[in-house]
Amino acid sequence: MKKHKYFLVILPTTALIIFGMLEVTSRGAAEIFNKVMQEQTLLNGEITVKKIQANIFGEVTFEDFLWKDERGGTILEIPEGGFKIKILDALTRNFQSDTIESLSFKHANISINFDENMNVDFLRQSPDFKKVSQDMKTDSGEWEQKISRVNKTEDELKEIGERRRRLQRSKIENGWKNFNLAGHKINLNLLLENCQFEIFYRERHYLLRNVKFETKINTDDEMTLNARTGKFGGTMIGNGMSIRGKIDFKTEIPRCDLKISLREVDPSSLGFGLNIHDTMTLEANFQGPITQPVGKGTVKLEVLKIPGIEFENVEGGIFYEDATLEFNDVTADVYRGKLTAHGDYNIDTRYYNIYGHGENLKASAALPMSHLHCNINLELEINSKGNAKETVASGSFNSGKGRYTLIMFDSFSGKFKTEYKEINFYDVEINMAGYKIATDALSIVDKKLNWSPITITDSNGELRRVYEQD
Repeated sequence: MKKHKYFLVILPTTALIIFGMLEVTSRGAAEIFNKVMQEQTLLNGEITVKKIQANIFGEVTFEDFLWKDERGGTILEIPEGGFKIKILDALTRNFQSDTIESLSFKHANISINFDENMNVDFLRQSPDFKKVSQDMKTDSGEWEQKISRVNKTEDELKEIGERRRRLQRSKIENGWKNFNLAGHKINLNLLLENCQFEIFYRERHYLLRNVKFETKINTDDEMTLNARTGKFGGTMIGNGMSIRGKIDFKTEIPRCDLKISLREVDPSSLGFGLNIHDTMTLEANFQGPITQPVGKGTVKLEVLKIPGIEFENVEGGIFYEDATLEFNDVTADVYRGKLTAHGDYNIDTRYYNIYGHGENLKASAALPMSHLHCNINLELEINSKGNAKETVASGSFNSGKGRYTLIMFDSFSGKFKTEYKEINFYDVEINMAGYKIATDALSIVDKKLNWSPITITDSNGELRRVYEQD
């Protein structure tokens, strides 16, 4: 009986102590925001919220978070969010950069910059981001096209470059950063939902819609992350991306192991030509130092149309290092034949080169109005300076037996060059029983065949006849 008696006394006393501590904790959680924001050195500038609530479990919700830099410019607005703090830190008022255990927010527009060493900083929104942010949230109009380099005039491109250079010069001259991670330990779970992102890296500028970002960060150990987005625009336009993996902080230069998937990327946004909009999917695994990761993966396109040539079922491998994307072991269906190819693409300059070998291409499929029927083998080279007008495809071809209308021949060969909307053929020869048919040049404009005078010579090299186009 005595034990039960003591138990009846101890139980309510213990409960009062526990609930008293939780009440103190609740008040501490509510106060942590003002105190930490005043004393912290992680975020430079002024941090305010209009509404904040806490419960006895150390969980805090807030509305209308506003972060302004030292000059009064808005860096970040968060309509709603929340965080959870360490109970012991709240009880002892010992607030550190790792006091926050978890952080979440929704519907924010976030601008960040990565420097050459992948150090992150938060920025004011660019004029482009402000202009399209509402369209991004509602998906009204083709917002992803509005900040792309595609279809911009030379003066517009120069202004974009100068604006970014002014921003960079200002940061260097004043030596300021809005986000200062140096010397701070962070250990928290972070969740971002339905946010819009603007990202700067080197001369690249990306806008991401409907971002969901989940990560667990421990700056003394590693960071694991899982992110996916809706449409994205800017330097590259696509219909969505996902990133999964981790970053190891235990080495001097953090190392990454990330799987990245880019869906329905528009080749024209990468400089493959103004009129090439046949989307591709890129998947790669990136590993190594976060400042210079190496990526390996695959590329796929259902269709790829360039002037004069149409590829189908394109698949191959990709290798990324130091802003250069290499394509290898690429296969494609071309005019009912097969093509193997390799090449390279520079993300910074947007220059690219493609080298291919085709076998058993059908001339009737490539030139439907030419009355030419044969299987063709092809050597192909495409060189581009990042736009359709400076993209040149050239190479050579040869065939086995075939026919032109009702005329049978033993072989057909020549060289070709395609620029913008026109295809030209040179040194064309058709060999047939005892005769050779040749012309210096053919051209195809809108799939219509045009030719310079065609000569026919016999096996002794004597001229027999000359044909001219009507």
